[in-house]
Amino acid sequence: MTSAVPDRWLPRGLLSEQQTAWGDEGGVRTVPVLVRGSAAGPDPRWSGSALRRVLTDVRPDVVQIEEEPWTRAGSTAARVARRLKLPYVVLVRESLSGAHGPVGRFRRSRVLSGAAGLIGVNELAVRLVTRSHPSLTHQVLPQLGVALPVSPQRTAHTGLSIGFLGRLIPEKGLDLLFRACVKLVGRWNITVVGTGPAQEELEALAERLGIAGRVSWLGALPRAGVDQVWPRLDCVVLPSRTAPRWVEVAPRAALDAMAHGVAVIASASGALPETLGPAGMVVPEEDVAALAEILQRFHDSPAEHQRLGAAGRRRVMDQFTDGAIALKTVAFWRGLSSASA
Repeated sequence: MTSAVPDRWLPRGLLSEQQTAWGDEGGVRTVPVLVRGSAAGPDPRWSGSALRRVLTDVRPDVVQIEEEPWTRAGSTAARVARRLKLPYVVLVRESLSGAHGPVGRFRRSRVLSGAAGLIGVNELAVRLVTRSHPSLTHQVLPQLGVALPVSPQRTAHTGLSIGFLGRLIPEKGLDLLFRACVKLVGRWNITVVGTGPAQEELEALAERLGIAGRVSWLGALPRAGVDQVWPRLDCVVLPSRTAPRWVEVAPRAALDAMAHGVAVIASASGALPETLGPAGMVVPEEDVAALAEILQRFHDSPAEHQRLGAAGRRRVMDQFTDGAIALKTVAFWRGLSSASA
């Protein structure tokens, strides 16, 4: 497999661009492609001639474009693939209708009309495309897999240990979790991992509700730090609320919790229900009473959240590891090749 990537990029949190190195490891060849202008923008200007040289040299059986079809990058990649008569698949993440302007709408229509297939990171993304392109062969597949720990550990504790992982913004709904926990009878605590502009307001809410002593604020943690948190949790709550321009697209916190055998309760926002499937608990958005009811059950019957935690781990193992996603992706590519043969 050959991966064509920008020759430079701006990592999150850094001020200077980083150069991309050539690579060839594990059967994956990484080829930097010239990008004009700033690499920090949301829609980089790929060099069509440089990309054409790469694809001419490789002559792949299929090209997968992991850029939205309305972007310049997606349009450039599709145009080059068409001119070389190479079938291409478009991977989309966009899960809400966007106002892309006439140029963006033209690009989107042209890219999707010429595509051999579509991969959406969730069902919302697929439906958004197939409304206008119903005959396009498609499949739902996450863009990134989850690392499955060999043997999840558990730390002994009393009461119900609840986790929240995410950016502290209104859309993530931590305030709803606080209001639900006020209704609980028994011992419980909340561990919050993440930072954001709403933190001061949320801390004040915890004080007003009289639960500040039960909430631990850990801030933003690196992955190694988060891995130290999982053993202490009985469940993770993701009470997200959909906004006009925001929805849960790829709920990584849910998958990570499931991989570690931690039960997940989530709202019905975006891709959360399809991610959890039968291995998690889903409540309507903004439904504090329903959330409190499930948390009380988890408190009163630890076997219930333990059962869900085990089911979530099995679901990740079957569907969301790198290996599982890779096998499904290759099968999708091969199906397209067979159909066009």
